[in-house]
Amino acid sequence: MASYILDYAETDPDMVRELLVEMHDREASVAEIIDFVEELQDRQLSVDLPKKYSFWGPSMKVFDICGTGGSGLKRINLSTALAVVLSREFTIAKHGNRGATGRVGSFDLIEKLGLPICDNPRKVMRCLRRDHLAFVYAPAFHPSLKPLGPIRRSIPHPTIFNYLGPLLNPVPLRGQMIGVSSLAMGEKMAEVCHKLEKNVLIVHDKATGLDDVSIVGETYFWRIEEGGRFEEGSFTPEQYGFDRVESFQAIAGGESAEENARIFRALIRNSASKAHQDFLAINAVVAAQFFKRVL
Repeated sequence: MASYILDYAETDPDMVRELLVEMHDREASVAEIIDFVEELQDRQLSVDLPKKYSFWGPSMKVFDICGTGGSGLKRINLSTALAVVLSREFTIAKHGNRGATGRVGSFDLIEKLGLPICDNPRKVMRCLRRDHLAFVYAPAFHPSLKPLGPIRRSIPHPTIFNYLGPLLNPVPLRGQMIGVSSLAMGEKMAEVCHKLEKNVLIVHDKATGLDDVSIVGETYFWRIEEGGRFEEGSFTPEQYGFDRVESFQAIAGGESAEENARIFRALIRNSASKAHQDFLAINAVVAAQFFKRVL
């Protein structure tokens, strides 16, 4: 089905739309998600990392922080600020796109902020070397997905592509933190990542449905590491030394990229509200802890 949807999105968009809706209604299987990942990887423009690079030791170890979206909530694009913060200690290739079914996509915000967008392998490598941070624009590396853009925007709910985004970074990754918007999605994503032999920490905010580590309540996690090591469980903000906030409203984002850009700048200057600042901090602590495990 993956090859059909990719091959006929432009010539038969109505049928492709029908297939994507049907797949959503019955829930895509692990095998179907992996089929899409492998098909898209065969068609992608890949980024080849150097085998040896003096600043990073024997190899360049790159990480990503990405969410599936799909919560339907007014969010602050936390992963973009998180990528900037974590790049002070790790090399980050932040893979993403403009908003499809959500309010403001990561690259809507990145464009509004005037940050460098990497749309070819040369730019990616330059940014990784210079800044330890590259914003990898998914459509430039997955041209076969371009005809699907209008179809996705016409569907009023998440599709299988919400699963796929975090799994298709064209940069070879040492590890990543993936946020999911439901426990069911987390279970399926964990199985997919296990079969794909990824180093990954998957998180879900049980209190709000966000695809982030929670500052509101309990976070459920799935951790998969090399050699098939697997662990799942939950933790609270208090276990990491943070006070929880009363509700999602304390960490809500804006209605536009402009509003989220204002929040982003405040976060980076450490002048945002305590709730927003703690929200960023707990996600940074949890991600850094995992990245250090798999370095």
